[in-house]
Amino acid sequence: MISGSSEAAQRGDTVEVTFRQLEIFRWVVIAGSITKASHRIGLSQPSISQQLAKLEEALNVQLIVRNRTGIVSMTPAGEFWFKSSEDILGRITNILNDHEQRFRHSNVVLKLGATPGFRGRFTSAAARIAGDEPDFVKLDLVYDLTSTALVERLRMHQINMAIVSESAIANDLSSFATQRVFEDRMAWAVPAEIGDEAIRYALSADAKPERIEVALRRYVEIDPLVPTRAASDDWYRSHLPPAMATYSAQTFAASVEFVAEGLATCHIPISLLPNLSEPLRSRIKVFVIDGMSRTIVLAMFKHLLSHTAFSRIFTKLATFCRTDYAAEMALHELPHISSVLPERPSGTIVHLPKGHPGLSVARPMGSIGKSNNR
Repeated sequence: MISGSSEAAQRGDTVEVTFRQLEIFRWVVIAGSITKASHRIGLSQPSISQQLAKLEEALNVQLIVRNRTGIVSMTPAGEFWFKSSEDILGRITNILNDHEQRFRHSNVVLKLGATPGFRGRFTSAAARIAGDEPDFVKLDLVYDLTSTALVERLRMHQINMAIVSESAIANDLSSFATQRVFEDRMAWAVPAEIGDEAIRYALSADAKPERIEVALRRYVEIDPLVPTRAASDDWYRSHLPPAMATYSAQTFAASVEFVAEGLATCHIPISLLPNLSEPLRSRIKVFVIDGMSRTIVLAMFKHLLSHTAFSRIFTKLATFCRTDYAAEMALHELPHISSVLPERPSGTIVHLPKGHPGLSVARPMGSIGKSNNR
């Protein structure tokens, strides 16, 4: 609890604010609504509303305003306390971590965040590297759909290390140490049984829809929260107009299962490949696409660099990603999409949505613009 004086203190009153109230307030602002915050922190909506009301009552100000759809916006006082709570909670966390390292056991509890596509080879390597530490106690694996969501978890100290896109953490480099580990490019996944000639015909401008293989006329639509979704849809509209979004999946790992069954095509990051089982991998073929790439980094709180075990884990895991994991993505062995693209007249243009983040308005047919988060 934080107690402090105010004008009310002159009348014998005291302002009492708890760390939990500040934490809940921050989550509501970050999530954008009480409903979304409820899912994030595991508290009921009434409990969150009650804590917010107590905080506003203690401070004698209104912090947030909710519209009819439940979306929240901050008042000037809310903006002040949002920034202040970030500073207060960050400071107390650092103090507690220092206390833990100086006066209690130096046990290593690694709370590692990753998107679902890294489940498998990456997480097993992290478990092995952390387990080699003498003071290792526990590894908590925390998955979230996007790098942006994982960075939010880092900010809220729910995890202490994460593998994310560089752009997602670009505004937090004062708090986190990062190491670039590899460039993650996107690829088009196609059922292995479909020949290159059939693919080339489907991608030709004069292809008749009824003569295109059924699986090539269907694709798996990724969750709207995944930032590559819009660029992926643009690619299909530009290169394979007859294809329809016949299936939808929340993750790339789920998307590729439809492809392995010969039902459709989809886009996947090549970082997914080392985590696919050999039987599944043998039932798809992939073509690297220009433009849809992102730089991947390993991120950790800077203060943990002074903790020998955490520093070693951070360095070893980053090295694994740059060497073994990058080699297993086998980028140099993957065919490029140009190998199955039919010849097109020079100057052919792909038009993309105006104002799409990171995408050019018009590019040659062989590529589309960048999307840096997932």
